[in-house]
Amino acid sequence: MIIELAQGKDKQKIAKLDSHIPSPRLGECIWNGQVYVLKDDSIKNGGQNHRVKDPVVGVLRYSLFWQTIPFLDLLYIDEAYRNHGFGTRMMHEWESHMAICGYKYVMTSTQADEDAWKFYEKLGYHKVGGFFPPEQEAEEWMYMKELDK
Repeated sequence: MIIELAQGKDKQKIAKLDSHIPSPRLGECIWNGQVYVLKDDSIKNGGQNHRVKDPVVGVLRYSLFWQTIPFLDLLYIDEAYRNHGFGTRMMHEWESHMAICGYKYVMTSTQADEDAWKFYEKLGYHKVGGFFPPEQEAEEWMYMKELDK
């Protein structure tokens, strides 16, 4: 399993995993280096390693809150690859890269009625507020983490 910045050739598979933004905007995010992918670079078949045709099995996409704080917009791992630590690995990779780029904090959010808040808190994120977006029944909780210096 490898984690790397997404490339244009990954866009079609990423779009299948991330339907939250329009395709042109997704392309901009990839071009701007704001999308990471988790790739399963091989599968076992009769003891032999074979290249997977479309190895993208996870996506991490971020933007900049107030143009100054990296904000995790999406972390999605294909169901078959969940609960193996890949989400945690992707988060650590992203956080490390953000620290190298000079950022002091990162942010994210999740709905109060989803379990993702447990994952973020386990990774050291702290709830800093919440609000009710239009047409959303559950409160959206905002989280922040100070990056290691």
